[in-house]
Amino acid sequence: MRVVMLAWLGIVTSCISGSSATSSSAAVPPTIVHVVADDLGWNDLGYTNQGKTHTPHINKARQEGIELKYYYTWKVCSPSRASVMTGRYPWGVGYYDMQGSEAVPLPSEGGYEMLPAVLKKHVGYETHALGKWNLGHLTKEYTPTFRGFDSFLGYYQAAQPDYWLHGSTESCCGSKEKPLFCTDLSKSNGYMVADGVRGAPDALNGTYNSEIFTSEAVRIIQEHAAKMTETQKPLYLYVAFMNVHSTGGSSSLEIQAPCEVIDKHYSNTHEDTYKAMGGMLTMLDFGIGNITAALAAAGHPYVLIFHSDNGGPPYDGSTNSPLRGGKHTIWEGGIRVRSFVTGSLIRKKLQGTQFTGLAHSSDWYRTIVAGIANASAGWEKTTGPRPTDGFNLWPAMLSGKYLAKDPLHPGPRNEIIHQVVNQHSSSGPFKTKTPATITKLFTRPGSSDMTYFKLMLGRDNPKGKKNAIVAWPDLKASPVSYGQSGGTRNHYPGESNRCRAPGIDKSKTFSDPQAPDCTNDCLFDIGADPSEKHNIIKNKDMEHIVKNLKKILTDAAANGPPWAIPFQGNVKAEISQGICNQTRHTGYLEPVLTHHDPGLTETALLV
Repeated sequence: MRVVMLAWLGIVTSCISGSSATSSSAAVPPTIVHVVADDLGWNDLGYTNQGKTHTPHINKARQEGIELKYYYTWKVCSPSRASVMTGRYPWGVGYYDMQGSEAVPLPSEGGYEMLPAVLKKHVGYETHALGKWNLGHLTKEYTPTFRGFDSFLGYYQAAQPDYWLHGSTESCCGSKEKPLFCTDLSKSNGYMVADGVRGAPDALNGTYNSEIFTSEAVRIIQEHAAKMTETQKPLYLYVAFMNVHSTGGSSSLEIQAPCEVIDKHYSNTHEDTYKAMGGMLTMLDFGIGNITAALAAAGHPYVLIFHSDNGGPPYDGSTNSPLRGGKHTIWEGGIRVRSFVTGSLIRKKLQGTQFTGLAHSSDWYRTIVAGIANASAGWEKTTGPRPTDGFNLWPAMLSGKYLAKDPLHPGPRNEIIHQVVNQHSSSGPFKTKTPATITKLFTRPGSSDMTYFKLMLGRDNPKGKKNAIVAWPDLKASPVSYGQSGGTRNHYPGESNRCRAPGIDKSKTFSDPQAPDCTNDCLFDIGADPSEKHNIIKNKDMEHIVKNLKKILTDAAANGPPWAIPFQGNVKAEISQGICNQTRHTGYLEPVLTHHDPGLTETALLV
């Protein structure tokens, strides 16, 4: 797989290497490629685990860029993506957690302009989305090409049920006992074009998920480079890989990668789950390698942004050591993730450094629009009903003042309000147990050093569960054959080079009996204690800090909006029924309606 892809890319880049930036394209703003990995753990990449996983291209991209040491997101997928696309905290746009029916409120209904729409309107960017959406699809107006993208090749839901067979995790009008297969893979073209929202060709079934999106990313970069002198349009490319998310659906073989990648790079990894997870990481790495090679060959200034949507889930083979917990938890392992920026705009002296200021998923909105794309003043005025929560970190990152070799230096942001608790989050039909949580910069009592204190007002998981610190396993001295711990080769008839492995035994709770019990709240000094081993909330010299943080949380909670769930009850049922009826004929999971008409009856939805 790797040989095929890199050899193929060599042909492509040789074709476009002659279209390097010319004087007529030099004034075009930089190309921005925004890569979001799915469920990537803090300890999963090769540069974080002493090379136990094979990720050379990501390692190189990070070494040639600036890593965000304290980058935070949300503990699960769609809220973090809503934050990236709106520049607000997840709870600030009504994503208090992930219920499954959320969708970012529309500008036409007093909602938010998403990042690509702002880039298109104010800087003239050409915009394309690849991979996971997970931000609404019941009507077309919630899909990518109605939220600012010129095209979309990807899937709507949280995951696909197989990396080679691009189905839907919904039952597609069947019952839970007898689900019907349908395809959740769209290929939509045309900004705000209703007829352009449609399914991708059937021929894509059988192609590994990340290869589809990598191939399209390289094609878009190549095509843009060839026409940029004529169009003078810059490019924003959003690439949301499914790797390394486990598959959805009912299969227990949810960790999947090409067998040749596993056999070549993970022969000394002893469990099939970690072998297959390693293969998924390496496939993600191949994607980054091909994309960065295409960008370099295009010759135009570029920035590549890389981050995960949330922490890795240990039960699926991801690891977050030395951070505690993982996906679905508010521990550091669930909300603090790997992130870096790289590309030709990063000066040599900044390459390989770490930005030590606080950073959050909401910061990309302003960092990209105002910082990298250099939009004119005033662009923010009409982007949504509440001001952006994010900061433009670009000048601070490029200044070199906030590097890890220096003592911790505060950046533009000095606090992150991860979650609030109010009447919307804690009562009614939609609820979450996620406690109010905040991280804020303070001078450490009794010292002149600055640090980040994190306050958690309760816990969000059953006592003693999902709170362990999990590291990538040590390699064995001798090779261990794949298939000895539940993994399969070519599970379905006629397959080749397809390996699937189960997740970690679901009876395992990933418990740490030594972990602090935050039932009665916790305070951690994250700078000194990133593993959250020491609850210091009862220390007398912390009283003023706790009081300060509680007030910030209380004030913020009062401004939290209702849940961002536009369709509920009978309305949702009617719209879903129309989609199901269409799916029976087409085989694709696609919305029927462009806009929802409140007067529409179920009969009118039938097609």
